[in-house]
Amino acid sequence: MKPRDLRLLVMHVSTRCDQTCAHCSIWKPGGRFRAALGREDRLALIAEAKALGARSVLFTGGEPLLCDHIEALARGARGLGLSVQIATNGLGLRTASAWLDAVDEVYVSVEGPPAVHDATRGSSMFSRLRESVASVLSLARRPRLVGRSVVSSRNAALLEDTVAAARSLGLDGISFLPADSASGAFGGDPSARSFLRPDEAGIHAMLEAVSRLDEKGELGGFVVEDARKLAWMAADLLAGADPRRAPPCNAPEWSSVVEADGGLRPCFFQATVATVGGENGLGAARRSTAYETALARLGEGNPICAGCVCPKFQPRGAHGVAERVRAVLGRALRARTERSGVSA
Repeated sequence: MKPRDLRLLVMHVSTRCDQTCAHCSIWKPGGRFRAALGREDRLALIAEAKALGARSVLFTGGEPLLCDHIEALARGARGLGLSVQIATNGLGLRTASAWLDAVDEVYVSVEGPPAVHDATRGSSMFSRLRESVASVLSLARRPRLVGRSVVSSRNAALLEDTVAAARSLGLDGISFLPADSASGAFGGDPSARSFLRPDEAGIHAMLEAVSRLDEKGELGGFVVEDARKLAWMAADLLAGADPRRAPPCNAPEWSSVVEADGGLRPCFFQATVATVGGENGLGAARRSTAYETALARLGEGNPICAGCVCPKFQPRGAHGVAERVRAVLGRALRARTERSGVSA
């Protein structure tokens, strides 16, 4: 890969979070982030991103709504003509409702029906989320609200219930993302999250739910992913620890991730390559030898790429997906018969 015109800037703007999710350790003391950039440095980076060709900026964290200057960042980005997105747990939406007219899309965490959501994010969190979302639904001009659900052992078999939960909140759609147990993107030791990988029964239940949702016309509509994307997701989950090839992805060519402390990553899941902010410009960092070298090492043969839960790519067609799903299911069946001592 080689860097080309920037299209998306992902900016971590908070080192804190007010939820204690099982699939993330950023909220823990001594987590991934340290000293943070200030408002002016961040506004300057957003302006430079626009000059480099960026069309969108995504604010994330930690919890971005805990940033004391998030409104200024959102309005500043919108004033430059950028599309503005925020990825949030949703609890702070009521407080933020006064300036959400500057935001185009909000990704709100939804881990399943109320009991599952609360088991993952904390007691009474679903009811608090409902109240917070309701304050946005009443706005004359509001952003598009999209649920974001982390698929894990707790909810893989509950895909339809999770879709129903998103509808009950009044959201405009929902998207799914597997739990990450391969990179340090969410802080802590990623292998410690291996218990979140769904078992075979859960993944098969997920695939059956995908078929039913597809028959109902939900996929590629209210559910952002289509059947092919969800089939790839289930196949990768079922593959487990089997060696995997890196999925096609070129996002690091056209996007960059700025951490709360100014660390620059070519991808949300890859290591920091440089530091930006102050006199350290974004454009110079993306053109640096270190950045180009880092990009050249991505893709095939990169273990983090092989375990990626969020590749940005276009599938090669339904036939290729079906073949891959059949191959993975075949391996799982053979492994199960071998464990039971029955010859295939």
